[in-house]
Amino acid sequence: MEPVVEDAKVAIVNEKSDVPPARWVPPGEWLSRLAAEYVGEHGGETLPPGAEVDRVVAAILTLNEEESVDTLRTVIEEHRDDYTFDSVLMHHLKDLVEGHEACGMEAGEWAYVICKTAGTTHNWSPYAEVRAVTLPYDDPEEACESARAYVLGFFWVCVCTAINTFFNPRQPGISIPNAVVQLLLVPMGRALAYVLPDWGLTIRGKRYTLNPGPWTSKEQLFATIIFSGASTVGNFTGLLVMRLPIFFGQRWAKFGFAIMLALANQIYGLGMAGVLRRLTVYPLAAVWPSTLPTLALNRALINQENRYEVINGWTMTRYTCFVLASCFFLAYYWLPNELMQFLRMFNWMTWPAQNNLNLAIVTGSYGGMGFNPFSTWDPNTSGSGFMNAPFFAQLQQYVMRAIAGVIILIMYYKNAFWSAYMPINSNAAFDNEMKTYNVTRVLDKNNQLNIDAYKGYGPPYYAIANLFVTGGNFIYYTFSIVYVFIKYWGPLKKAFVGMVVNAIKGRSIYTGFEDGNSRLMRRYKEVPEWWYGIVFVFGFIVSIVSVTAWPTQTPWWSIIAVTAIGSVLTIPWVIIESIANTGISLNTIWQVLPGLWWPGQPLPQLIILMLGGAIEQMAGGFSADLKYAHYARLPPRAVFRGHVSSCVVNCFIYCAILEVMVLYFNADNTLCQWNNKEHMVCSYANSVFSSVIFFGAFGTNNMFKVYPALPWCFLIGAIVGLAWVVAEKLLPKLRLHLKRRMEAARFGTFDRYFWKPASNTLECLNPAIALSGGLQWAGNNNLTYATFGIYIAWFFQYYLKRRYTAWWGKYAYLIFAGLSVGVAISGLIVTLVFSFGAGKNASLNWWGNTVSTKGVDYQLYNNNASLLPLPASGHFGLSPDQYPLDW
Repeated sequence: MEPVVEDAKVAIVNEKSDVPPARWVPPGEWLSRLAAEYVGEHGGETLPPGAEVDRVVAAILTLNEEESVDTLRTVIEEHRDDYTFDSVLMHHLKDLVEGHEACGMEAGEWAYVICKTAGTTHNWSPYAEVRAVTLPYDDPEEACESARAYVLGFFWVCVCTAINTFFNPRQPGISIPNAVVQLLLVPMGRALAYVLPDWGLTIRGKRYTLNPGPWTSKEQLFATIIFSGASTVGNFTGLLVMRLPIFFGQRWAKFGFAIMLALANQIYGLGMAGVLRRLTVYPLAAVWPSTLPTLALNRALINQENRYEVINGWTMTRYTCFVLASCFFLAYYWLPNELMQFLRMFNWMTWPAQNNLNLAIVTGSYGGMGFNPFSTWDPNTSGSGFMNAPFFAQLQQYVMRAIAGVIILIMYYKNAFWSAYMPINSNAAFDNEMKTYNVTRVLDKNNQLNIDAYKGYGPPYYAIANLFVTGGNFIYYTFSIVYVFIKYWGPLKKAFVGMVVNAIKGRSIYTGFEDGNSRLMRRYKEVPEWWYGIVFVFGFIVSIVSVTAWPTQTPWWSIIAVTAIGSVLTIPWVIIESIANTGISLNTIWQVLPGLWWPGQPLPQLIILMLGGAIEQMAGGFSADLKYAHYARLPPRAVFRGHVSSCVVNCFIYCAILEVMVLYFNADNTLCQWNNKEHMVCSYANSVFSSVIFFGAFGTNNMFKVYPALPWCFLIGAIVGLAWVVAEKLLPKLRLHLKRRMEAARFGTFDRYFWKPASNTLECLNPAIALSGGLQWAGNNNLTYATFGIYIAWFFQYYLKRRYTAWWGKYAYLIFAGLSVGVAISGLIVTLVFSFGAGKNASLNWWGNTVSTKGVDYQLYNNNASLLPLPASGHFGLSPDQYPLDW
């Protein structure tokens, strides 16, 4: 066995073959029958574009009856607690392993079905959504990490980073969505394939050329990973907050410091992906739903359709479906967003009595809680994520979101924590006179707290939804740590022990992962642990240099704390994200901790907020990229090189554009202020500045004295997490105990009408996922942004997926992609025309565009209404002698 000296593959036959060693040959009629099920007119699953049906069939039918039974038993055991696994399929598998008599099948038919089912789940994927966008075989010679892929990838990194950074502070913003760039890559890649010469050279037996042939789906996805993984702005906004006079005005924070902090911000979290790949890339349950539409669009744009295929009566190609969906949503975007704006925020329940405060609070779409069964007719308002995330996860989140909304309403009407004197669902901070808190009144020229001014003005107060979300975040952090670390202790132990043992023994990183995707990926050279170690150490060193070489007021040891705490919190977040396409920002914890460490010093908190949030964001983003590679069979080392290098390029482009912004948009010193003539109001930067002041300048201890219930939320989360895990272990034993103690007839009634319904419900419930749904409030984020989405999720991810699986597998993700592309193009047109072009300041003024904003609902949105009027004393809240002074 001679290893081929190249990054593309390692030829070790016993591990690297597409399928297990041939020990059993399926009957010829089985091969023909399975092939027929994937072609022609049918209602079963359909193959992805470019799939060769004969290779698919050969890759599936590799297990005999005995091996298939053993395989399915393993699948049943491994996915017993898998919330994303299709329950119908699980029941089918349990029937199959019991034999043909239990299934009511003839022996020959049962043998075919179980071999096909076991081969599909083991050699391909047990998830229909994954099979819809991947192949059970691989072409290792297909071009991937080519010069032209790098050229196009880095070209779009530069373009997207420049435009997204330059216009990010604008309201409304302008950005280039990834789906649009992915669409433009196809003609650009094919043009390079046509014009570039086949010039190359051979190094160590491998030929490298400018033009390896036709533009491939692997090159397309590799270029997509390069620009999508590094063209975002993220926590870079903190550099703007640090630099501008309207905020901290730190003149020393110029290009050199910006580069160092940006590199630390982007690179630091990538090292975590080396550990997380065993938890969130290789396991089958880590589906990463957010990656599937991109994979579907990638294959549809590059590969040819399967000929003569009729799916549930449809003959339309995937590409045609994508184009039609893009055109439809491109046109439809104008209806709710420009022409008939009442459709976007459809607060129709407030129209009969627009000045009814209670009606606006409960049902309002702008500043209310959004309890409205038809709250919008704009799918973009709910977000295309509802169309591709698992329905089970979205339903849990929606139910918990509604329950949380009811709790917030109760607290508001009970005037808990003086909340009835403020809007119910705002993320602003208020003073004790019902006005937006003016932080400049209590800060000195160094942005430090002026104690005397503070004693005359008082502490800030939070709207009840914002307070609820803050406390809910604290509960979620400790709950998720306890629950995830206990629930997933087996995979966690396997990952960390495997990393150490495999490194010592020199074993493959895929050791212990025997699914079809992992076996196919074994042909490619792995990324060694020390590569990730170098990246992690580099980020660590650069972070320390950044905070010590410049006057950041941030001690070096804080980087150790950020590393330790961020690493622990990132693990449960990314695990949940990989399963259910949902997570939770860790920014709140990076407000609380610095406020404890350095009360009265907001600048260090800003530094830690940027660095701490980066670990989570970059680790999760890179893990998603590695999952792309896993699904599409891209060489891991190529993805590593592409992603890390693009992050470095992104940092330099961002910092250069930051200098241009300060020079161009701040010529009149109005950048990030409401009166900036280019509308560069920097809403997110202002939000970051406010949060840094409240927890950094006032200090966490002082905020906890204003709201003493907040610190208890950490303990509540840990206790509930532990109690939930214990209940999962003990409740089955309790059932057996009751069965022994109760009469048979009485227990049968109890079991049938109470225990089984409750058990079936809890089996489908992931508390960490559900709890995250209850935190989707504040900042006027209400049920309006979820109700229409849950209808879409049910239709696409439940009804169509189960009733019309083939149609769903062929077209659903292309419709999702079409929505993103159509909305993005229309949004750019609207912004450019009505903000910069001939239509600047123009508006279509008629009843349908004004009715939604005439009532109290819109006043709540603008912080101009509350349930209770200001008391006769002229203020609410703490009296001056009760103002906390714990610095």
